Amino acid sequence: MVKDFRGKARPQALPPSASVGGRRVHPGRCVATGRIGEAMDLRVVLLLPLCFPGLQAQTIQKLSQRKGSNLSVLCHYPAEDEYQELKSWCRWTDQRCQLQVATSGTRTHFYTYRARQGHFTIKDDPIHKNFSITMTDLQVEDSGTYYCAYSQSYVLLKRISLNVFKEFHKLELDSLSVQCPYRDLGYRSERKAWCRAVGQTGRCEHVVSTDTTYRRGISKGKEGRASIQDDTQKRTITITMEKLQAQDSGVYWCALYTPNATINFTPIMEVRLSVAKRLQAQTREELSQHEGSNLSVLCPYPAEREYRDLKSWCRWTDQGCQLQVALLGTITYTYSQQANQGYITIQDDPKHRNFSITMTDLQVEDSGTYYCAYRKGWESYVPLKWISLNVFKELHKLELDSLSVQCPYRKLGYSSGRKAWCRYPGQTGTCDLVVSTDFPNTLSISKAQKGRAWIQDDTQERTITITMEKLQAQDSGVYWCALYRPYTSIPFTRIMEVRLSVAKRPAATTLSVTRATSENHPPGNSTLAGQGVSTYIIISTVLYLLLIPVVIILITLCIRHHRKLKRRGNRQAEDIYDKPEDTTQLESTERMETPKDDSKDLKYVTLDFKSQRSPEESLYCNVEPDQAPKNPKDENVEYAIIARS
Repeated sequence: MVKDFRGKARPQALPPSASVGGRRVHPGRCVATGRIGEAMDLRVVLLLPLCFPGLQAQTIQKLSQRKGSNLSVLCHYPAEDEYQELKSWCRWTDQRCQLQVATSGTRTHFYTYRARQGHFTIKDDPIHKNFSITMTDLQVEDSGTYYCAYSQSYVLLKRISLNVFKEFHKLELDSLSVQCPYRDLGYRSERKAWCRAVGQTGRCEHVVSTDTTYRRGISKGKEGRASIQDDTQKRTITITMEKLQAQDSGVYWCALYTPNATINFTPIMEVRLSVAKRLQAQTREELSQHEGSNLSVLCPYPAEREYRDLKSWCRWTDQGCQLQVALLGTITYTYSQQANQGYITIQDDPKHRNFSITMTDLQVEDSGTYYCAYRKGWESYVPLKWISLNVFKELHKLELDSLSVQCPYRKLGYSSGRKAWCRYPGQTGTCDLVVSTDFPNTLSISKAQKGRAWIQDDTQERTITITMEKLQAQDSGVYWCALYRPYTSIPFTRIMEVRLSVAKRPAATTLSVTRATSENHPPGNSTLAGQGVSTYIIISTVLYLLLIPVVIILITLCIRHHRKLKRRGNRQAEDIYDKPEDTTQLESTERMETPKDDSKDLKYVTLDFKSQRSPEESLYCNVEPDQAPKNPKDENVEYAIIARS
């Protein structure tokens, strides 16, 4: 007889001679098809009715968690248990245990895809004799029954019935569309239904169900404002409700439907629907913010509301209200990645009966419709203020530059729709098509070109890439990356807005400079080209300013030198009368020495000044007649006696 951790006798799991799969099994132990300590795949199962004789009597703890939330479970094990004993987290499926994650000593073993992705973790605390299980980013497919166990005998410690539900917030006259996957549950050949749960009774009221069952097709059904469709190939149920009313608020099930059985509905997924009345006087405030800026919104609420009423900031999507951040009393709850990182905050001011929302470092993906609301208990959310937020990119270019911009749409879906690049003229009309993808393709990249514009849609990365070449000043304007639905009343649905400004290039940029810039910089590198032009202009201006004083100095020096030489020539001419030997020719030569520093831009010249008389001119000499030449040939000589008084 084997004792459990409470000291009570526990029946042997198998008789001493029993075997599983040809292997002999020891009493009180369960057997898996692989060795403990090695990663076993999804085919590894444990036979729980044999392992846990008292399993049916074990109390089940029921937990309901919103989709996307986290769950932590604490499991205590016996004080006498060894540190190296196996601790595990298991999911009960079709009368079998499917291991999720386990730990032994310091080693952790992962058995499912979700566990390998890090969404299921296990941590042992041998000091306090317990281990904890954490499940993050819960999905509706995670709904089910789980238990934690210890040792290789898999002694049951705690059972959890987990219900992961979807939550929708709508306004009256809106439509609801929700998908309920059942890939991990089977149920391909059974009828499906949409029913409304009745309180805590466990009963569900029929709303609509499929009429027939097809294993290889689509089953449909419609009743009143509700319709259902079961795609047995994708194993997904699609529910649609139109023209919602406030009284439609409640808890619904996507369920397996067995009309003539004791239990007619077996829940597949739970949906919590809240439908609020529309406020006729409520207007939507349009706000445009450039990327990277901050936004603050003040939301006053009625004076009669209690302090502990829930205040929230919600983003409106096709699935209804997607909570971003909420405040209950002094406790803040974050629901989105931006809120978790501190980019969205909420603060209440009960004294002035309002609360404020702050969004920092806005990105284009934050564009959308938001509203602030309050709620008490299970009442519907009451909208207080609507905000239509447009976060745009702002780009500045020069003529002949190229434009390349990416428009992500990961959070918006649209993977299978056509995309376009259009020019928005403002409030005066609709967007004018520039270029669009030719056809939707969800498995590859769609491309198209028209004129100077290119578009590329990568549906795997969910990103549109726009390219425009040889920009002109007239290309300036507002553009949209948009979902394109031709032949409809609204053909363009904005994904992202781009405000483009194209300036003319400076007039000082000459043809030679432009050619040099285009050779040194490839097309599209407008920043480097602009810098080259600016540098050329600056250098040319500086050299020009330095050259002006040099020219002025040279001209001044030449004038002064010319005057100096002229004065010297006059003095020499006066001295002729005292120097008879210079009667035939007057010659003056001035030379400027070459400076030693050849780096200066100075010119060196030799100036020769010669003074010769004309043959017709007379030459006067102060001589006596007997001193004159006997036979002057070519000289026209006149004699005069000049006496000094």
